[in-house]
Amino acid sequence: MRRNILTIFISVFVIFDVCSNLSDLCGQDDVRELPRFAVISDLHFENNRGLGAMVKVPHALKSILGKKNIDALFVVGDLTNAGKEREYDSLLKVFLDKTNVPDGIAVYFMMGNHDHMNKTVNASKLYQDKLRQPLHQFVEIKGYPFITVSPSGSGTNDYNNEAKKFLSDKLNFAAKKYQGKPIFVFFHHPPQNTCYGSANNNWGSTALTTILQKYPQAVVFCGHSHFPIGDPRSIHQDKFTTVNDGSTTYTGVEKGEISNTSILPEGFENITEGLIVNVLKNGNVEIERWDTFRNEEILPRWSLESPHDGSRFKYKNNRNENDPPKFAAGSKPVVNDLTAAGGCVVTFPQAKDNEIVHHYLIEILDGDQVIQSVKKCSQFYLNSWTPVELSVTFAKLPTKKPLTAKITAIDSYKNKSTEIKSNTFTLP
Repeated sequence: MRRNILTIFISVFVIFDVCSNLSDLCGQDDVRELPRFAVISDLHFENNRGLGAMVKVPHALKSILGKKNIDALFVVGDLTNAGKEREYDSLLKVFLDKTNVPDGIAVYFMMGNHDHMNKTVNASKLYQDKLRQPLHQFVEIKGYPFITVSPSGSGTNDYNNEAKKFLSDKLNFAAKKYQGKPIFVFFHHPPQNTCYGSANNNWGSTALTTILQKYPQAVVFCGHSHFPIGDPRSIHQDKFTTVNDGSTTYTGVEKGEISNTSILPEGFENITEGLIVNVLKNGNVEIERWDTFRNEEILPRWSLESPHDGSRFKYKNNRNENDPPKFAAGSKPVVNDLTAAGGCVVTFPQAKDNEIVHHYLIEILDGDQVIQSVKKCSQFYLNSWTPVELSVTFAKLPTKKPLTAKITAIDSYKNKSTEIKSNTFTLP
């Protein structure tokens, strides 16, 4: 079994210039001179929400690795749900299947916080014993540097001195050797207050930020939050570039943007996502976003422009500040199913935005006074399955009073549409 694992998961560990072309080692025809690689994370084997990992992960792998000329796949942590040996066995069963991971595609794993949750074992040793890969790796693919780093525990900032030194040393080495080129970096927790899903201590990490800030050419890929990559905030540039790679198990959104006690919106279990990254001949980097559940690309593609020195960063915090969503002319909420118990259903069409409508504020008015309100996610993460209209059920509204329903569309940057209002209605 170990010999087979080593054969399929070709791990190339480069400290100095040992490997100049990974595809030669993999036996893949070099049909593309520049790197093209895939990124996924948060597999959570033995998490059985929806169809379960043993169905969703193979389906996602076939989707993203079925595209042409993929050199390598980077799996950015939370491989397992609880760090158990049998969960690694399930992972190996899927990844050793050549119908899921074809010959010629190198796979690089790293740990996440869930892989450290089994306190009955040495989690790092179990990972290395099962996958036969080191905790931290430096590889070169077609003349470009790649760095992976694993956490040392289950906490957001659990990156020990070994991990920090490895990242610092390899960034320093790569900056000197690969001048003018991006340096691709992979670890599980997003640097705090960068991409979508990194805004607080639950999701964002401060452990590696100081190291990364010295390298504007660093392009960091992270998972952890499960936040959907269809949100344009999933890419962020300031001192360096950070990209959220989504999840391969289910999705979530930030608290306060949907009116329930969970971060799990409607249809959350039918989401798997990933990225394909292309280095182009002009030095730019193009990022494709893929809905691997429905096998469809999420547009537009992102472009990281050369030179990779910070001078051409365009995915900053202040982008798209004054471009609100818009409802189609004549759009109007409809109120149905009025009940004597003070209930009704408000149905309204989706608005349009230059990127996405993130959620809606639905308010019930008595004159000018708001008497009930809810927030509802647009379900943009369902892509081609996103409903064209949404409905919200209200209860315990006052009866025998003229009421109105008002809808406001809100995008990812808090831009608000002009509201639309229903006709006046009265509950019996």
